[in-house]
Amino acid sequence: MIKLLTVALQSWICLVKLKERKLVYDIEDEIDRLAADGSPAAKLRIERLGRRLKAERKRPL
Repeated sequence: MIKLLTVALQSWICLVKLKERKLVYDIEDEIDRLAADGSPAAKLRIERLGRRLKAERKRPL
């Protein structure tokens, strides 16, 4: 029973890490897309996304 709970918790942790990694990749992709635009609004959005990306990378599991 304990092994089953351990495996379930490990699976949950892997799922959470996967979702976190996907979020970071999505933010990076949006930054790349906006960088191609180069407009002032895009630059402002890139700054905001950069701050969010930094916070997401710092956040512990």
